Amino acid sequence: MYDTLGDALLRRGSLLALCVAVALLALIVGFIVSESRLPPAPGLSLSDFLFFERWDPSGQPPKYGIGHAWVATLLIVGLAVALATPLALVIAVFLSEIAPPAVRSLAEPMLQLLAGIPAVVYGFVGYATLVPLLERWLPTGETILIAAVVLALMVLPFIAASAAEALSLVGRDLRRAGLSLGVSRWYAFSRVTLRKATPGVLAGVILGMGRGLGETLAVLMLAGNSPIFPDGLLSRGQPLTALIATDLGESAIHSERYYALFSAGLLLMLSVIAINLLVLQIKRKFIGAGRN
Repeated sequence: MYDTLGDALLRRGSLLALCVAVALLALIVGFIVSESRLPPAPGLSLSDFLFFERWDPSGQPPKYGIGHAWVATLLIVGLAVALATPLALVIAVFLSEIAPPAVRSLAEPMLQLLAGIPAVVYGFVGYATLVPLLERWLPTGETILIAAVVLALMVLPFIAASAAEALSLVGRDLRRAGLSLGVSRWYAFSRVTLRKATPGVLAGVILGMGRGLGETLAVLMLAGNSPIFPDGLLSRGQPLTALIATDLGESAIHSERYYALFSAGLLLMLSVIAINLLVLQIKRKFIGAGRN
């Protein structure tokens, strides 16, 4: 009787927690959608809002363009993923293929700890070390390059952990079958293990990209927070998350500026949701292929 009662309570409690989580997500999405306007101001086309118009809500007339924020976001996230992916793959290969169990049991918690460090700590350390270093050659050290380097350190644990998991899911029998043919260990890894784990590794890279898109504090502290179209990696920029964080507190409720910021948040949220759905689809195919 007690076991039956306990199972029933656990089942209903788990269902209640799931319903609450889904309801909260639906409320957040519904609120952002209800507060958004695309385009956010009369006379402003959607293409100008997304790509061409500059951001100057205090101007005469006011301008509400987030093209500069998209450019800065893509530059920072793209460079961060490009910097983090090779090192993450090396770490993943070491953990899954080379490291002895004692080293692996120590390294994996360290990766989790690295992923759990608050973003403001990364931003503060980067501001105190990398920014003064770059200021020796440039007028300012707060640039897209510094923001991308620090963001690469932040997404590195996510990519490395996902890639290591994908590599470890490849069956040992498949690896041994490759080695039994007389090829080298590297040849068996590159032609068998890595090819089989490629979808999972790709999912980890895309997951790191989604993590980078949603980062706010570190890029706000290091990118320069300048509402101009960046002309390179050594210029200042204002990523989309930084634009929302700095301007939302200064906008009147239900003003055009308010709607523009919520519309930017809606587009960012849709981008992150699309990335996560893509990761789930890739992982589903990877797990299905592994079972076959």
